[in-house]
Amino acid sequence: MTGYEYTPWIWPLVASAVFNAALAAYLWRRRQTPGAFPLALAMVVMSLWMVTVAAEITASEVAAKAAWFLVRDALVLPGVTLSLWFALQYAGLDRWLTRPVAAVLAAVLAGMVIVLTPLYLVADGRLLWSRLWWDGSVQGELAPLGAAFGIYGFVISLLATAVLLLLFVRSPAHRVPVALIVIGQIGIRVAYPLATLNITNLPNLATMVFALDFASLMYVVALFRFRLFDLVPVAREAILERMPDAMLVLDAHDRIADCNAAAARLLGLRRGRAPDQPVATALAAFPDLVRRITEGPAENPGDVAYETATGVRTCEVSITPLTDWQAAPIGRLVLLHDMTDLHRVEAQLLDQERELAAVQERERVARELHDGLAQELWLAKLKTGRLAAVCDPGSETWELAGEVATAVDAALVEARQAIAAMRLSGEGHGSLRELLARSLDDFEDQFGLRVEFDCADDLPALSPRAEAEALRVAQEALANVRRHADATVVRVRAGTDDGWLVLVVADNGRGFDPDGVGDAAYGLASMRERAALIGGELEIESAPREGTRVRLGVPIAGAAPVPAGTR
Repeated sequence: MTGYEYTPWIWPLVASAVFNAALAAYLWRRRQTPGAFPLALAMVVMSLWMVTVAAEITASEVAAKAAWFLVRDALVLPGVTLSLWFALQYAGLDRWLTRPVAAVLAAVLAGMVIVLTPLYLVADGRLLWSRLWWDGSVQGELAPLGAAFGIYGFVISLLATAVLLLLFVRSPAHRVPVALIVIGQIGIRVAYPLATLNITNLPNLATMVFALDFASLMYVVALFRFRLFDLVPVAREAILERMPDAMLVLDAHDRIADCNAAAARLLGLRRGRAPDQPVATALAAFPDLVRRITEGPAENPGDVAYETATGVRTCEVSITPLTDWQAAPIGRLVLLHDMTDLHRVEAQLLDQERELAAVQERERVARELHDGLAQELWLAKLKTGRLAAVCDPGSETWELAGEVATAVDAALVEARQAIAAMRLSGEGHGSLRELLARSLDDFEDQFGLRVEFDCADDLPALSPRAEAEALRVAQEALANVRRHADATVVRVRAGTDDGWLVLVVADNGRGFDPDGVGDAAYGLASMRERAALIGGELEIESAPREGTRVRLGVPIAGAAPVPAGTR
């Protein structure tokens, strides 16, 4: 070929060009994987660069060598730009590739095309190089535009390296392949200015060819030995990041080597700072958890409760030893499964089972009272009536029979009321408002007392157990009114107040001194016990001849109640 001479140095360059082209073809087949497409283009640029170097060293005329020198130089910035594109995609920082950034990169690539136009070649490269000369190889002196392009390339290369270093710090799973890539890129970053400024004693082309081949070798090791674009580690990484269980990886010295997003959320860890911290330091706010991790037996799950900003959490902690290929211990894998919600559901199910058992028990007792005690009392009432009928009116026996009949009537009323209350609270349907309304209607019909009922339309629903106990407190208060108050009007009000459901039973009866009675009265003690069972508060206000006011406050589920004494 005219103007070109054979030299054996062409074969290493051709081999490098073919090698990089094959690597580009391999990456192209995986171009859907983040980072593979720009890296494939970068390998194409590198292969073209090797071809231009081969053409330059085989050219026999200085002008031809200078032309190939200019083409080779123009391929540098596209390669650097593609390396930044690769770093951003591989690190999962595609959001940084915004329109302004993409516009700048596109402008640079378009500028490279302009640089390769005949205008640039006709100008002998003076747009970038103010002077070219031959000194065993093509040498040049940078023009201002060339210096600006060089600074741009240097900044872009630093950004690409910074992105990879950020990935190295944040993702231990990527550290080895990222380290290999960074080492290869550093070799290029160092070799290019050395070759361009003729600092080394080696020919500038030899320096750059060696650096590029070294970088390609690092990519090959990362690709085939550490599976740079393998979907399996990517999928494993995605699973670990999205799994609900918290994961901590500890080294042999109990330092945190890695943690997933769930661990960061659950334990308040800062992922950028957690790695390499002793677990006792990183989890200093959770001493029981640290004790379980550092002292607990391996492969033996156990629960640990600890305080967080959202309340007490309970986790099942399991620890698995990690070993190397020689079965030597190298660390431990700690998994924390949050059991708080499960325990809460279990407690709710247990409460529901207890409530169901209590309802069934009330229904059983109501049936036994109706079939047993109530029938016996009714029979006793009939026999007492027959006894009074055969006695002489005004006799001692006749008066005693009347007293017994009155006592039996009172006992029968109490039994009927107890049976009705048990059946009403055990029906398992109807809102608290409806149950109260029915209970008050029955009370008014049986005993002739006027009842005034005021209930909010939006009365919130309580748990079945809480509603049953609140209803029984109201019924006990009404029973006390009937027995002791000698009242003519009973006022019942139900509503809400600062996260509490409030139930008030007030009468205009004779009243009493609460301090003088205390809990000696069984009815008052029973109401207080029922209120305590559902986490409520009971207040009794009364005075002689001023009536009585019973106030029950029950916390509403999901609200943040204010203690009744502070309202």
